[in-house]
Amino acid sequence: MASNGVSTDFELFPKPPLLAPRKAPPRMPGVNSKTTAVLLDILKENHAKWHIFFDDDGRHNHITHQLLAIWAFGAHQDLLRGSYNKNIPLQRLKPENTHLITTSNFNDHLGDKTYYSAYLAYFDNVVREYKGDAASLMEKYIFSSKANFASTTESGRSPQMLCRFLASILHPLIHFGYGVEFGLPGIMSEGLAQTAIHDVYMAPLIPESLFTFVSNVPNNSTTDSPSVHAFTVVARILNDPQFKIPGTQFFETYYQLLDKHAIALVEYANEWTLDAQKLASDSKEIDRKIEELQWTNTILYVVSGYRKDEEFNADFIYMHLVTSALFLPILAAGLSPTSQALLLRTYFITSLAWWIINGRSYPDIASFMSAEDSINNNQSHPIAPGPYPLTHPHALSFSSPSSSSPDATTAIASTPNPWLYLIQQALVHPDDHFPKLIRALMHFAVMYGGREANSDSQVDFAQTELPGAQMLDGTLFVRAAALTAKRLENIVPDEYIAYWDRKGYF
Repeated sequence: MASNGVSTDFELFPKPPLLAPRKAPPRMPGVNSKTTAVLLDILKENHAKWHIFFDDDGRHNHITHQLLAIWAFGAHQDLLRGSYNKNIPLQRLKPENTHLITTSNFNDHLGDKTYYSAYLAYFDNVVREYKGDAASLMEKYIFSSKANFASTTESGRSPQMLCRFLASILHPLIHFGYGVEFGLPGIMSEGLAQTAIHDVYMAPLIPESLFTFVSNVPNNSTTDSPSVHAFTVVARILNDPQFKIPGTQFFETYYQLLDKHAIALVEYANEWTLDAQKLASDSKEIDRKIEELQWTNTILYVVSGYRKDEEFNADFIYMHLVTSALFLPILAAGLSPTSQALLLRTYFITSLAWWIINGRSYPDIASFMSAEDSINNNQSHPIAPGPYPLTHPHALSFSSPSSSSPDATTAIASTPNPWLYLIQQALVHPDDHFPKLIRALMHFAVMYGGREANSDSQVDFAQTELPGAQMLDGTLFVRAAALTAKRLENIVPDEYIAYWDRKGYF
């Protein structure tokens, strides 16, 4: 028992369950006692030893993200150690904890990176006290009035913890999400401590008035107003010239958006049909609204990056819109309807902001979905570049489009399921973001892969204002995964080992 009365017997890093929670990607075969033991050893060492930022610029320690992603893919224990060893040279030691964060001084050091160890020690105790109850932790420390505008910091500013939770291309949300998904309170603690030391640069996008709006927004289902899809909000922003912000890189557009267009962006995002009343009365509504966001962010990443006869733009910022969207249903579970509405609406605003800041790319859906679909240039069933695994000498045969005779040695026979080779690449890829992206896209393919284009039974996309939306089908996600895998083969990493495009859409 600790001096503050909180039990120290509660395990911050228990064995993750082999059955994933609802709406989370399933664990793959390969997970066993040896891989789990190595995983937990590394997670505990990372928690005790390394800072959440590996430099003064606020670049994030991603050790836990890659480890959990490839562990869930069934990685061998040597791969887990290899991933950790590769990341160690980037890290810096966590500072010695010479401060004490308490409930009385909690707000006084928000945004100060030097207080990471102090906030981590505080939240280690908090998650023990709450016994790892993620929803209760978020209700108190992320969504409550006190955590945002009902109290002040030492400087007189509001704490705005929700703004911090969504900061820095959504990294605190992602980190906390891993803790929730894998049942690891120690990762939740890291995510909350990381939240506390992020700044509130994007505060104009999450004003106090938004909390009142979310609580009082009228239920569209009880009015004559038509439902507004997330796609339609994207289309309206594309058609508004004020969001064509001049600039040659995102720092220029970042400050212009916050200084001049934040109110307009929030107003557009608030047109999206989402309200706490409907979330409370219809248990399926939360899944429908999350589905809109997961499709939207995937489109902004992959369709924006595709241009016929040009190299795919695997954009670093837009990629985070996809990897973060994976955690929305996991985080929303157990929250009150008002907090669910706050989570989704502020997440949508933040996603739109990064899309605009990075150049407000135009997603040409018609061109993307009409791309060649052949054995040699297959978009909906991409082929592994090789080497191919050996097929059985009497493998199942099929008719090749280029021949009237069955041929078990064709590329399709060697890549009967493209996700298998994509997962193999993700397991050993040197970049920590790639397995995270593949896991998200694979899960979206499981959830939404059955969607048909131009279907009379699925007209919701066609009824939006986004051009070409009716052409979307469930192959969107495997297309995104394969285009990314091919692009990342040809990117020379920088000093931070970043295998992504950073040119934006300016």
